[in-house]
Amino acid sequence: MDKVAAEQLIEQRQQRLRELIRAVAIDRSYTYNDAGLIEESVRWLAGNCSNILDIGKSTRDFFDIFSAEQITTLDINQFEDYPDIIDDICDPFHLQDNQYDGLVCLSVIEHVYDPQAAVDTLYRCLQPGGKVFVHVPFMFRYHAPGDLYFQDYYRFTRDGLAWLFREFDDITLYPVRGRLSSALNLQRYWKRRIEKRFGHKVNRFVDRIYDRLTHKSPVELQTSGYFLWATKPLKPLSAPESAQ
Repeated sequence: MDKVAAEQLIEQRQQRLRELIRAVAIDRSYTYNDAGLIEESVRWLAGNCSNILDIGKSTRDFFDIFSAEQITTLDINQFEDYPDIIDDICDPFHLQDNQYDGLVCLSVIEHVYDPQAAVDTLYRCLQPGGKVFVHVPFMFRYHAPGDLYFQDYYRFTRDGLAWLFREFDDITLYPVRGRLSSALNLQRYWKRRIEKRFGHKVNRFVDRIYDRLTHKSPVELQTSGYFLWATKPLKPLSAPESAQ
């Protein structure tokens, strides 16, 4: 391939990546109400889906609202009260294609060794038109146990999520916390002593002052993490899409 052709191909790839990122919607209405978003989202799944896969028992605070036939838990490890299925979402043995109409996977993907393989599994086992509700961290501390019973591998930006979930439609990201409160939250004392006592109103306050003083990049790009809602297309692509 000559130089001109190679440069054209590279630019086409770059343009495709830009399109993927620009297609992602950002909703800041829950930036300081992540608990509300979780409750609303889990209750939506309970009311609208009949066959849900819960990875990591993400619905643990609302698990009782589901019927036993409605939800199946999955984890790579065995815990006292779950899972129903022990499996590796990066390379599963028990999951079938187009099996579930709802998936919930909160604070799990940072703990898997191959995030793209894990997201591809979510895509395959979801029915066309099915919904997935996810949370991943961005600016967040390391949080694996000392015995490495589970591990902590990755952090995710808006751009990275646009690529990981490129096969999905209707991707919406919900950032949690703002620029300064996300940095403060890296220290355990902030969440345990300050945020626990005053709630997210203290985060909103410090972020508002910081943003007025700095006028930095968009708030949603510097955040503790993202919740994500996405839909599997009714007519899925036959093979994973590349950037080309």
